[in-house]
Amino acid sequence: MPDQRLPIFPLNVVLFPGTTMPLHLFEPRYRQLLKDIQNGDSRFGILTGISGVAERDLPSGRMGCVAEVTDAEVMPDGRANIVVTGRERFALDSFVDDDAPYNVADVSFVADTAGTNAVALAVASDDVAQNFRRVVKAVHQLNGEQGTMPTLPDDPVQLPWSIAAMIDVDLTQRYQLLAERSPAARLSSVDGILKRVLPDLELRAAIAQNNR
Repeated sequence: MPDQRLPIFPLNVVLFPGTTMPLHLFEPRYRQLLKDIQNGDSRFGILTGISGVAERDLPSGRMGCVAEVTDAEVMPDGRANIVVTGRERFALDSFVDDDAPYNVADVSFVADTAGTNAVALAVASDDVAQNFRRVVKAVHQLNGEQGTMPTLPDDPVQLPWSIAAMIDVDLTQRYQLLAERSPAARLSSVDGILKRVLPDLELRAAIAQNNR
């Protein structure tokens, strides 16, 4: 049985739980969506689209994330700039017929698999956080900046999503991170991304510093 019926905004983006994302609403149907949810719980579903697939042809099981509107600026012409925060992940069950001009669907919430060793997760999380800080430091050196280090969550379950929201990751990898139900596998995936860019990035940063 579905867990909830949600207004759905199919987009070629991935919203991760615990992260924020700005959106610009200009289509009349999504302006109406904003009005409707502001009269309720301020939540709708962002469902990651598939290139070449129509919105209502997205398959059952496609993953998305509940988005809660945490800030909204509505302009005189009806367009709106909003900020959403990711909440629960969900899998699409089916689109339903509804009088609303936007899509509405039944969805089921998705939880992580159980049984991951907490100590192993903590160790892996420390390694990922350290590699991320190395990446940020190298980028600052490369750009000649004295930037501040982003704040990272202590929760190993949340950490890979928070980092992925801040780095350049393609849509396919983002979707895989959203759909992955193993916290350890998410940490490993993000660590792999960081380790692939670190050697070249740190080398270029060292050369840039020596040339200043």
